[in-house]
Amino acid sequence: MGLQRRADLAGAAQLELVSGVAQLRPQDAMVEAMVRGWRAQQAARGLREDTVTARERLVRRFLEYTNEYPWAWAPGHVDEWSLWLTSEKHLAPSTIRSYQGSLRLFSEFLIDGRYGWSVACEDAFGTHPVAICHRVEHHRPPQ
Repeated sequence: MGLQRRADLAGAAQLELVSGVAQLRPQDAMVEAMVRGWRAQQAARGLREDTVTARERLVRRFLEYTNEYPWAWAPGHVDEWSLWLTSEKHLAPSTIRSYQGSLRLFSEFLIDGRYGWSVACEDAFGTHPVAICHRVEHHRPPQ
């Protein structure tokens, strides 16, 4: 079994972006390509369609809330959104952690060099996505 080339990975920017075409709204086209790529990556990993669709919906809700593109997201956006979900929507902490987990997976996909999204954003917009959620480790108190 040979090594898989980066362009062959499901969800890679090279597979999702249309080259040689001037986009009317390049930022929106990039976001749509990123979401398509993430769907393809999750499908290739054997995730169920309803899981993939729910995660996509969540990312789109976060996009709408922040009114920023993924390459402009910062950890503070997640903090503000989480506070809003707690104070305004009265969601349970476990629900919010689940939402944060999905956002973490999306941002990790975008910054994973094997998929090429950081380079594509840097080339197109002069900036790139960063990690916006970090895995929370739950430690048991000493006994």
